[in-house]
Amino acid sequence: MNFCSVCGEFLERVSSSARGAHVGCPRCGTVHYSNPKILVACIAYYGQRIVMCRRALEPSQGRWSIPAGYMERGETIEGAAAREAAEETGIVLNPEALELYAILSLPAMDQVYVTLRTQLSEPPRLRCGPESLEVGLFAENDLSPEQWAFASTLVSNSAATLFREIRTGRFGIHKMLFEARSGNCGAMRTYWLVESNPQQWSG
Repeated sequence: MNFCSVCGEFLERVSSSARGAHVGCPRCGTVHYSNPKILVACIAYYGQRIVMCRRALEPSQGRWSIPAGYMERGETIEGAAAREAAEETGIVLNPEALELYAILSLPAMDQVYVTLRTQLSEPPRLRCGPESLEVGLFAENDLSPEQWAFASTLVSNSAATLFREIRTGRFGIHKMLFEARSGNCGAMRTYWLVESNPQQWSG
């Protein structure tokens, strides 16, 4: 950011604090923080196959990924994930049907990925959006790690877990850290969901 979005003055002061790097406006004093960007991804599955798209754009052009992209202003994470899925693969999802699946921190890239999931009740009608070369339904062994977009180390850590959970129907919420410098994904911490028995709380 070169100019203040409040008064239009050129921003010239750069400093850092416990809240991270920020730029201050010398005219009106408005502080502009440099915050991480939030991306959303959507796992939509039918049977034991997930909806994937082959990327038409860099990075990882020509490789396969689940629908994903940046959140836009005014969106919920569920609304953003449903929008990305529609734009990239043509499927129409109910945002309220999406469940939290994973949170991935990429501090070196100032990004946070939030992944949601949903089960499709019927075979999806897929079509390529402008950011996709192909779309399709894929089972666990249909693609090699090298065919997945982005870090194959991340895929090897998480894809097996995802398909196991799809087979069993027992899902957790996963928290991961990806170190861009080393290309390694840190240990994945999983929080398992436990359904409460309504009779337990009855008076």
